[in-house]
Amino acid sequence: MISVRRIAAPLLVAAVFLPLLHAAAPPSGQDQFQGPQGGMTDFEAHSVRGDITAISGTTITVKTDDGQSWSVATGANTRFRKQRNLISIHDLHVGDMIAAIGDKDPKAKTVGAVFVVVIDKQRYEQMRADFGKTWTTGVVQSINGTNIIIKRPDKVIQTVAVDENTEFRRRREDIILPDIKPGDNISARGAIKNGAFLATVVAVMPPGGFRGRGEFDHQPATNSSPGSTPAPQPNQ
Repeated sequence: MISVRRIAAPLLVAAVFLPLLHAAAPPSGQDQFQGPQGGMTDFEAHSVRGDITAISGTTITVKTDDGQSWSVATGANTRFRKQRNLISIHDLHVGDMIAAIGDKDPKAKTVGAVFVVVIDKQRYEQMRADFGKTWTTGVVQSINGTNIIIKRPDKVIQTVAVDENTEFRRRREDIILPDIKPGDNISARGAIKNGAFLATVVAVMPPGGFRGRGEFDHQPATNSSPGSTPAPQPNQ
């Protein structure tokens, strides 16, 4: 049987990682950094996550949860990030958990990284524990009154209940429940109440899109560059 830990890992890393891809995009007019366009599915196909076991020059060796060793090749065009701050390979250390995205070769166990992010282990484990309890995401299967039935990326069917206090958003614009249709990708933040997930915020995403916990705030994306002021972190 495949463990919940292994099923949830790509989902949780995407929750931490994908929002930072958008923050890493350079200002208009500069060379554009292209991240995965298909959300979590593309993320998993083009990324690797693990703890750093060695750093040699521009090559990073990581060990994944299943014990496999991967070689992450970096270069002049690789972007490194910790939280919302731009860093360099020299800021990485053995023992750090990272996710790297780029040209992934599963047979050779290599990734030609265009983007490397340091993952906060404490936040990662907290998000693992909170998934399905304080935040959730999935594709809408049906809507029954004030209940939105979704299929999560781990194949679990979950009911997201809403009430008069629930906020609904699409691309940072306010919407209403009837604007949500079967087939939409949504994320929800809330809590378990009377045995059901009651949402305080429901966000509709583009097809293949993904948002993790904490990515529901009304605020424009902020570009960062070396020497700039880091974007403020959303309140959790």
